[in-house]
Amino acid sequence: MVFVPGFQHDIFISYAHVDDLPLPGVEKGWVTNLIDTLKTKLSMQLGRSDAYSLWMDNELAHSVKLTPQIMDALNHTAIMIAILSPGYLASEWCKREKNTFLQFIKEGSSRVFLIERNIIDPQDRPSEFKDLIGFRFWLRDREGKPPKILGEPKPSPDELDYYRVVDEVVAELQKALGDLKQEHGNHSDGIARNQEPTVFLAEVTDDLEQERASLKSYLNQFAINTLPNTWYCQDPTNFRQCAERDLAQCVAFVQLLSGSAGRKPPDLPKGYLHLQLELAETMGKKVFQWRSPSLDLSSIKDDEHKSLVNGAKVHAEGIEEFKRAVKDFVMKPPPVEQPPHLDALVFVNMESSDRPLAEKVCCELERHGIGYGLPINSGNPSEIREDLEANLLESNGIIIIYGCSTVAWVRRQMLECRKILSKREKPLQAFAIFEGPPEQKCPIDLKLPNVQMLNLKQGINDTLLEKELSVFIDSLEKEDA
Repeated sequence: MVFVPGFQHDIFISYAHVDDLPLPGVEKGWVTNLIDTLKTKLSMQLGRSDAYSLWMDNELAHSVKLTPQIMDALNHTAIMIAILSPGYLASEWCKREKNTFLQFIKEGSSRVFLIERNIIDPQDRPSEFKDLIGFRFWLRDREGKPPKILGEPKPSPDELDYYRVVDEVVAELQKALGDLKQEHGNHSDGIARNQEPTVFLAEVTDDLEQERASLKSYLNQFAINTLPNTWYCQDPTNFRQCAERDLAQCVAFVQLLSGSAGRKPPDLPKGYLHLQLELAETMGKKVFQWRSPSLDLSSIKDDEHKSLVNGAKVHAEGIEEFKRAVKDFVMKPPPVEQPPHLDALVFVNMESSDRPLAEKVCCELERHGIGYGLPINSGNPSEIREDLEANLLESNGIIIIYGCSTVAWVRRQMLECRKILSKREKPLQAFAIFEGPPEQKCPIDLKLPNVQMLNLKQGINDTLLEKELSVFIDSLEKEDA
């Protein structure tokens, strides 16, 4: 099955076969292990293992006669993933694949994903890829030493850095495929990318690249776009123009700071960190800045940079707290012109894995002037139980989220509601099961009277969310009237 209409394949893998030679004692090569992991993760995100088509020429690796078949696959593929390495740069075969794909799409490199298997000097990159931000599968542990290649000789379950980058690639692939599907006239996936909010995630010094990537991945989970999506030219004038262009599309400016001041060319004496902040403030953007609470300010010798890091807007807190603050600001619903006077409280019950989905539902309820409550997930069992009962007894409506949670958990919550609701003095006004992604899940096979089934398994956007919740909200409004 193809995800993007009009193509034979969704993804084409371009790589040097020398990068996929298994090391002694290892069954599979580095590239094959990576692609197998990406395929599994992407299938989970799209809901089915056959939801998309990925083309990789394992069986054609040494067959020159079948080159036309590879070129035909390129000409009918939506996205190309290039595994950048010294081997890739040295391969004439990879060069032909790159040129053929770019000539076919005629859109520069916007549909190319770069995976950096190793450090590549910027001057050695293909000119078409110079501005692309690659996904780094390497870590520079110590200055002057060779980098550590993530997932080599094979990925280990406890190699968190490897799987963090994999998740970033999958999130961006899912977004790109959704954009292309919508662009080609098929809206059945429920993704409306043009409605997504966008934040400017400022370029950082090298020591904060992992934190920036983690923040980007976190925001993308909540359908929050980030810019820039390419490397800026380091000429100050060009850098300024590109940053102003991207900032104009963003609702907030987010900057991560460390003890390093970064690059300060002669014609930009304050450096790029200051430049990005000054542009954001001039354009009136909401500014979020962060530094580690353990950073020793006295160790910073650059007075200008010390002043920047110690600014009034800088959050000296844990990175997870900072992420949530940015997300909460961006996802705050727009003000309602005529605020409804509905006096209702809805209890949104969910497992921790479905919290992002539950928060989308809560935002929609709040937009309609409806209060909400979420379950507590810490404390002793008796306190958690008492809180659950109180919410079930006092709320006007109940929504159970069925996304990544198990069907057994959903059935237990439904039966628990049935038991506790019998103790209410006033009948419950609205009760719904909210089925979100992934699409393929076990049927609940448990029907309670007057329970609405809200189906958004194929994907969620604001329009679909409002449509599915409208009947539930109408039930609350009728009782309120």
